[in-house]
This record gives sequence, C-alpha cells and structure tokens, in this order.
Amino acid sequence: MKLKLIIFPLCLIVINAFGFEGSIKQVVKNYNGTGTNMTMTWYLASHNCRIDMAASGKDVHSNSVLILDPASQTLKTYETTGAGEKLYYQVPAGSISGGMSIVSVSPTQESKQINGYKCEKWIIISSLGVYNVWITKDIDIDWSMYKEFFKTSVEIQALAQQGVKGFPMLTETGNGSNATSVETVSAQAVSSNTFTVPAEYKLFVAQAAPTTPATKSKK
Repeated sequence: MKLKLIIFPLCLIVINAFGFEGSIKQVVKNYNGTGTNMTMTWYLASHNCRIDMAASGKDVHSNSVLILDPASQTLKTYETTGAGEKLYYQVPAGSISGGMSIVSVSPTQESKQINGYKCEKWIIISSLGVYNVWITKDIDIDWSMYKEFFKTSVEIQALAQQGVKGFPMLTETGNGSNATSVETVSAQAVSSNTFTVPAEYKLFVAQAAPTTPATKSKK
C-alpha cells in the first residue's frame, strides 16, 4: 500500500498535548479545478488524535481514518469504504515522507473573528510557497509533540517551530489556488473508543516474497 499523506520521532511521554477536547471539521477547496478537495474531521482529546478524511478529485474518491498513536510512535490507517477484507495499516512516524521546510514565520497585528474564535494573521513562507494563515490560540494544541506526523503541513510545522499552541482556522495560498477553512468546532468529551481501530479490522502484514531454490549445475 502506498500512503499519500498530506498531513503528515515522537516523545515517549506525552502530557497535555491537547488542552482542547472535541472535534473540528475542516474543508480543503481547490479553486483552479485541479487537485483534490477534502473534508477532514479532527477528534482531539488529551494526547489522542484522529482524523477522518474524505477525498474527492479527478482520480481520487476515498474515505480514510488516521489515528496518531504517540505511545507506539505509529500512525494507524484504514479505509471505511470499499468491498473486501477489512484491513488496517500501521506505519512508523519516522517513515512518513516530508521534505517541506519553513523559511520564515511573520505574525501580524491583523486579527478577526472566525467561527467565534479570535484569530491572528500569520504570513508563512515555506519551500512550498507563501501562505496566509489565521491562527487562534483559543484552541490550545501543542503540535511540537506531533510534528513528525505532519511533515508537509505548513501550518503545523510553523506552530511547532514558534512554540505556539493553537489551531489554523483559515489557510490561503499566496497564489489563490486553494484554501483550507474550519467549518465547525465542537468542544465536548470524546470517547476513548474513537482512537482505537474497530475490532473487525485486521492488521495488514506484508508477506515475504518466496525464494527460488538455487539450481545445481550439471557436470
């Protein structure tokens, strides 16, 4: 299975990574007609994090669940649609691809309310381009403990680099090609079962390729 994570070594002990508990729904929209539109629903509680992703595009239609497990330093993922055997995959955080780097982070004095949360505009320059990001500190999340899971997320890498606890309520690319916005925030208790893989899903274990016995040469 080839994982394409946009989100995407941890501390062995995680304490109060998420002061916020509840769910957050984000929508990613592409305005240039290319790329993939996505809906991401975050479930956050203490040091637990789950993301439900629904993606649709020219060649993509999928519904996936990502569960970040700091205790084992792994990402667990499975599809919730499709026929066939129900399997989940376990990926070490260190093997998640990245390559994006933050060049500069410039918080501004500009602020506005988004969904009832006070937000400050940041201008983030990365190796992927320029982003205008509206950050709220009222949703206090410490991303420094999870940044290895989100190596291509400009916002999360910038928050971790700056040591700021918060959440990106709106992100717009400098060229106007796409935007990621928070639609709803629900602060409420989240069941611990939310962060476990359903029992009917079995761990996928890759089978070793069979070896071909050596052929003895005839004398």
